[in-house]
Amino acid sequence: MKIATWNVNSIRVRIEPLLDFIKEHNIDIILLQEIKCRTEDFPAYIFDELGYNCSIFGQKTYNGVAILSKYIIDDVKFGTEIFGGDIQARYIEALINGYSFASIYVPNGQFPESPAYQYKLDFLETLINYLKQTMANSKYILAGDFNITMTDNDVYDPKLWKDKICCTDKERNKLKDIINLGYKDIIRLLNPDEQIYTWWDYRRDALLKNRGLRLDYFFTNPDVNVKNGYIAKQIREQHRPSDHAPVAIEI
Repeated sequence: MKIATWNVNSIRVRIEPLLDFIKEHNIDIILLQEIKCRTEDFPAYIFDELGYNCSIFGQKTYNGVAILSKYIIDDVKFGTEIFGGDIQARYIEALINGYSFASIYVPNGQFPESPAYQYKLDFLETLINYLKQTMANSKYILAGDFNITMTDNDVYDPKLWKDKICCTDKERNKLKDIINLGYKDIIRLLNPDEQIYTWWDYRRDALLKNRGLRLDYFFTNPDVNVKNGYIAKQIREQHRPSDHAPVAIEI
């Protein structure tokens, strides 16, 4: 199976790039973030025609996550069940072909002194406690926009970004807690020493100058056998792109 994750930054704006991507890359399952529409407004009929089943957890204007699959989707869970009744649409999980797949959109956090930053840390702590339970599952795949760089190797200018949002030690330690549970950071394992990015600001020619951050991840528990993976940077280069590039793996 070929699986992708992508923060599309509004499904209605990126529908054509998304369709082009899943067709060109022959994606079987795609995990979406920031769809920015209500569940009932998601254009599921377009994907139905291509043979995808759709599970959506939408929210008007903000957030929103989804799972699209060529295979049957079972046992869907929404973030409200896991994150203490949090109504923000940031997490959806489902069972597909014997694997548990989860699409996640971690809060940005704004800046370290803000209430939004503490909300982000609390969200991550709840996630980590939940992941401790999933280690009992033999095939669990968590992917999405974490809004955190794991190390300085995920930042184009570590000195500039030091202690800024997405790069603080407290945030990074939460990702390391996931690794310490036994989960694998797939793209980093495949590219151990490279500077690799999944997000580029729309401003200041960031893409042209390759001034990016790696914010999007695939985490799997040890029993998931990943054949390969890559970042589809060329999608970020298209007309009216999302500021994120898709990330894909094959299992």
